[in-house]
Amino acid sequence: MSNPRRPYRRKLSNFLLNKSLQLRYVVMVTAVSAVISAALGYLIWRQETEASSHIMEAYDSFFDDEEMRDEMADQTSTDDRNLILTMAGVGIGLMAVLFLYLVVMTHRVAGPLFKVSRYFDEMASGRLGPVYSLRKHDMLQDFYDKFRDMHDALREQHKVDTEVMDRFLTACEAAGVGVGSGALGRELADLRELVARRRKALA
Repeated sequence: MSNPRRPYRRKLSNFLLNKSLQLRYVVMVTAVSAVISAALGYLIWRQETEASSHIMEAYDSFFDDEEMRDEMADQTSTDDRNLILTMAGVGIGLMAVLFLYLVVMTHRVAGPLFKVSRYFDEMASGRLGPVYSLRKHDMLQDFYDKFRDMHDALREQHKVDTEVMDRFLTACEAAGVGVGSGALGRELADLRELVARRRKALA
């Protein structure tokens, strides 16, 4: 009895198709967000410490109990420290979530660019295979559709030209033209090799 197939689990590295592009953008946006969050956190902390100072000043104005004052001072200090730790923890958590979210979002841009780059490499090596659609959630759908239309038009023209050359060779063979080892025979042999390569490129 065969074991049930485990679902494929993507690793974080699978989302980094273009590390230099994605990480540069992700780190930049995360750093800017961290600075803004730190600035807002500092303002909140300063307001909290000022409020604690006002409370202690008000207490000193109306009461003269040193023991109670020390307890209140300890409590406000503890509250201020807890606020700092809470904001730091929440900030770090938000930065981690933002980092992962940006990696996924940039992957949806880098994925189409990676596929287009791969098709360009195939075209440069003489291959014009079919272009497959993007995933539903990928970005750059319009750009990719235009590229695929261009690629399909080039592939169709390639196919038409190959069929024309193939019919020419068939007509030459039927007419007995180029049979032998003369110059025309060698040219027609080269043309047959070209047709074979173009058919292979369309496969």
